[in-house]
Amino acid sequence: MSLRTLQMSLRMSLRVSLLLLAAGLFLSANSLRANDRENAVSFGGTKREVQYFSPYDALQKRIDASIVWNVDPSQPITRIEINLTQCTLAGYQGDKLVASTIVSPGKDGHDTPLGTFPVLAKDKDHKSTEYGSFVDNADGHTVDYGAVAGAAAPSGAHYEPAPMSFFLRLTDDGVGLHAGFVTGTRVSHGCIRLPPTFAENLFQVVSVGTPVRITP
Repeated sequence: MSLRTLQMSLRMSLRVSLLLLAAGLFLSANSLRANDRENAVSFGGTKREVQYFSPYDALQKRIDASIVWNVDPSQPITRIEINLTQCTLAGYQGDKLVASTIVSPGKDGHDTPLGTFPVLAKDKDHKSTEYGSFVDNADGHTVDYGAVAGAAAPSGAHYEPAPMSFFLRLTDDGVGLHAGFVTGTRVSHGCIRLPPTFAENLFQVVSVGTPVRITP
């Protein structure tokens, strides 16, 4: 075999090897993508499952872990304590702590008022009289989550008041406790947002007149 023939043969073998290597890497990458949650990856000889969580998943797990519900359904909640710094709510039957959760009170400029307030009214299907969203007329998607009642809607959209389900009114100007999106931080327009399931359960065992104490 001549030197030229040998060189050509070696080049061909190298090209085939590179093509096979590339194909193997491509198939392996696709296999990993298709089985992200089931693949085992070795860390120092120990195999562990690869799992992915969005920030929302982590937040939801934190909220769920914060909820305590040991309420006697035959007895009413006798008082509620809310701490704005810690963004927590505690419910009592007599002197016994029976319910607690992370909440979201009012943000700066829309501060939740301090003091002790009796529950003035209950409204399972309450809607905000001040805030809401602009919703597209054609397909129903939300155009603006921060709409204010009375503001002109964009062309092709309409205003819908924000739902405040399981509302427990504390003040005449609209501050209360209700179901909503909870982050464990101060993000509301003054009300105290509760995790939806917790809000529904609390609504069943709180009576008009129940004192709610809000502290810094």
